[in-house]
Amino acid sequence: MMTQAKPVSAQLSNIPTPFLTFADHGMYLAHQAGGQHAVIQVLWRFRRPVDLDALTRFYGHLAHGRLARLIRPAQLPFGRHQWSSAPRPSPVLAVAADPISPVALQSWADAQVELPLDPTLGPAWNFTVQPLTDGSTVASLVVSHCIADGMAATLAIGEAVRGERWPSVDVAGNLSKEILRILKDMPTTFRALAELIRTVWAARSQTRLTKASPATITANDQTVAFPSVFIRVPISDWDARAASLGANRLALLAAVTAAFAEALGRVRDGHVTLLFPVNQRDGLSDSGGNRVSLATFKVPVDEPRGRLHQLQRRLQAALLKTRREPDSLAKLMPLVPFVPRRAFSTAGRLALGALADLPVTCSHSGDLPADVLMIDGIAADRICFRGIDRKLPRHAIEERQGVATLHSGLIPGFLLLNFVAYQPGVVTEPRHLRAIVERLLAAYDLAGESFDG
Repeated sequence: MMTQAKPVSAQLSNIPTPFLTFADHGMYLAHQAGGQHAVIQVLWRFRRPVDLDALTRFYGHLAHGRLARLIRPAQLPFGRHQWSSAPRPSPVLAVAADPISPVALQSWADAQVELPLDPTLGPAWNFTVQPLTDGSTVASLVVSHCIADGMAATLAIGEAVRGERWPSVDVAGNLSKEILRILKDMPTTFRALAELIRTVWAARSQTRLTKASPATITANDQTVAFPSVFIRVPISDWDARAASLGANRLALLAAVTAAFAEALGRVRDGHVTLLFPVNQRDGLSDSGGNRVSLATFKVPVDEPRGRLHQLQRRLQAALLKTRREPDSLAKLMPLVPFVPRRAFSTAGRLALGALADLPVTCSHSGDLPADVLMIDGIAADRICFRGIDRKLPRHAIEERQGVATLHSGLIPGFLLLNFVAYQPGVVTEPRHLRAIVERLLAAYDLAGESFDG
């Protein structure tokens, strides 16, 4: 059975000041300016009767844990936004009365992503339960990316299973603290300004800039849900295939992601560009919602089709460098409070590099704690994670020349894979993406089981 709520451990009791990190501040402003709202979704499937009392306790623990907070905008023009405690949600667990067919599971999961979320007014997350006509049950947790990345969501789930609570965040009367924070940040701000001047000067000295091919923009303003495919592959099969190619499991994941990019046509100058989020958290008490740096890794299109030992060495070097050295974007983050909101829409597109190198994000969570499977006290039969944007107008996606991500994580016996893609002219519907994923895995002599199968 799930543990009852208990006081936070000493490790969680010393929560830092309630100010957002510059990265969280920037994430929030970019979402507000661009009309974009990215979320983290975790899905569990149970092929047995679920313990609704245990799920209700889990839901209650979430409401007192790491996710139980909202963003309070700064009162001063250049102040740092702060965290504030979220109002407690309804104590009643949201359980659908009518079962749905398993073939409708993906549509149901997509619908949960669209439930109301607001990182300032609340709710910033939702948890729902849906029975299926085959006797199984699925549960969904959707969290605004403004308050948590994949690692933060995973930590929150484990803490809720263990019944751990975070202390509330009180920001009442914090105007003086806001002023002091601005003064304290000044040295960092001036260093970031100097870095910006160096960056701009270096950019002006370049005689040629790489430009993307013009996107074909449609006038259709219909909102579009991003196609997504959940697959789990036996880890023994994955590791055996990696070993046969002279690599480890992460290098094979990079190769599969590169082949995925090529299949989508996301190629520039004979290379594909992969973005690897690298966790930068400083222990479990780190209260940041988004604490990653991005490692950029370019792969020649023909490299994933051969042996992977050289790819593995270059990938390890890129990840190590990113862990040790902040990237140029991180150095500029202290300027976030001074950037006009209207500038964030453009800045967000430039940060993605979507109009230049057509990157594909490859996010690997590593070994997921056993707790994340135990939300009703017994391990769920299936689990999957994904980071995904909520519905966007078709023209907005096409302006970015599409989107593609691959998220992975490990549970006992399996590697979890979630492919998300919308590529104009290639993938616009789930059936297109499923066909590409099946061909992709078959090319590596791999096969998987789908979450909705």
